[in-house]
Amino acid sequence: MTTGRWVLTVALSVTWLLSGLGAGGQTAEARISDLAASSGTFVDTERHWAKKEIAEAVSARWVQGFPDGTFRPETPVSQEQFMALVERMLPPFNGHEADDFAQDLYLKPVKGRWSEKTYKHLLPAGILPSGKPEEPLTRVEAARLTLAALGKQSEGEKYRGTTSRFFSDVSVDNEHQVVMVYPIYKLGVMAGYPDGTFRPNDKVSRAQAVVLLNRIREAQEELYPGKVTEAERQAMTKAVDSFVTTVMDKEKIRRYDDLVSYVQKNKLPVSEKFLQEHFSFMKYDVYDFIRFPRFDELIYYAKISEGKYRMTVQYYSGELGGSVDRTFYLASADGKDFRLIGKDE
Repeated sequence: MTTGRWVLTVALSVTWLLSGLGAGGQTAEARISDLAASSGTFVDTERHWAKKEIAEAVSARWVQGFPDGTFRPETPVSQEQFMALVERMLPPFNGHEADDFAQDLYLKPVKGRWSEKTYKHLLPAGILPSGKPEEPLTRVEAARLTLAALGKQSEGEKYRGTTSRFFSDVSVDNEHQVVMVYPIYKLGVMAGYPDGTFRPNDKVSRAQAVVLLNRIREAQEELYPGKVTEAERQAMTKAVDSFVTTVMDKEKIRRYDDLVSYVQKNKLPVSEKFLQEHFSFMKYDVYDFIRFPRFDELIYYAKISEGKYRMTVQYYSGELGGSVDRTFYLASADGKDFRLIGKDE
């Protein structure tokens, strides 16, 4: 049980959702949804540590096996395969056309590949790969992409400058790894090995990917609890979107005092703490701000107590901001009319 749990939360690397991609015999356009379901019983997983997880994942139609009856559990997965897997696990969202710079940087490498549509869809959500699509996925890269998929990249900011060392092979001086490895570990989505290492540069196998699929699903349920109806989702999104769009685009307010006056004059359902949390940059004479989402990107909703809701948007904020997650808090007595509030209100 201990070993199983270790591998389950540790190896968490990506899943191989594309059954035979790159293995010959598959068309370039082949995607998971086009592949036939398998029984979950494979000749090479009978005694494998992830046999149960693999069978469950196949049953849920998250992944499939190869035509020759194998699963090839120890074969590494590529970045584009993980991206396609992530796409399957996310709530639906429309997204929008990315700017020219982003398209050139992130979509050019997959132009004409089977994964192009996946990359294009995930780009507005700020789920951005760092390497070539066919390159094997490493554990540290899996950590980074998984944080983005869960809308929790900002958790890494808590560990900048930390002196605590969680793993013997992740130096506190390597901030790039720390901000990805530490939060994914603390969230319980990925763990380390019994020897105290994380092995950030190890390749992720298909079996490990299956385990990660399950951990992503569990994390989504834990991070975004409560039943939020579709009507509530739409009302919440409209409330925040309307306010941000009015302030930034229509009224073009750029000073904090002017913003407060505008809210008070128009008696808007927006608290002072909400303004402080999201518009405090306006207090400075000179400032740069990470642009707000368009609210057609990846959004997670949660009901955290009676009448109080949380809405997290994961999005690409442009060249300067990169991949960002931003969380808004709202209150409503009837699930129809929402007031924008601060986190602790």
